[in-house]
Amino acid sequence: MKTKRQTLMEQLGTVFLTWRRGLQKGYVPHGVTLKQSYVLRQLSGREYLHPSEIAEMLYCDRPTATVIIRNLERRGWVTREPDPGNRKRWRVRITPAGRAKHREVLRGTTGSSRRLDPAACFSAEELEQMESLLGRLLDHVRSSQGE
Repeated sequence: MKTKRQTLMEQLGTVFLTWRRGLQKGYVPHGVTLKQSYVLRQLSGREYLHPSEIAEMLYCDRPTATVIIRNLERRGWVTREPDPGNRKRWRVRITPAGRAKHREVLRGTTGSSRRLDPAACFSAEELEQMESLLGRLLDHVRSSQGE
């Protein structure tokens, strides 16, 4: 059966989702999701983040970020505390257990993420062209959305 050729955006989406699914398999043994791991990584280099910053980093809405933060909190990997400068805001901080989980995930997934490099099939020249074209595409999409 012949299938219709995917458009560029469908192809990019399929590449991204397939790559992400492969990466997630490496995180399953650690009991953490990709998004949770990303939040722990971002928090490990900062004093704290606000939930709105986490939502922006994850390209999700605030309610989704809140669910992710609550799940991290339930596992003891982060804490939430009121922001002393603005009582309507919360600060999310990584805990010692969260730092340990982040280190565990880093040690356990580094090799598998290298094996899943979707750009490994390109030459250095092709990679440079691809990065240039995708950068231009991203700039166009952002400017068309008023970013």
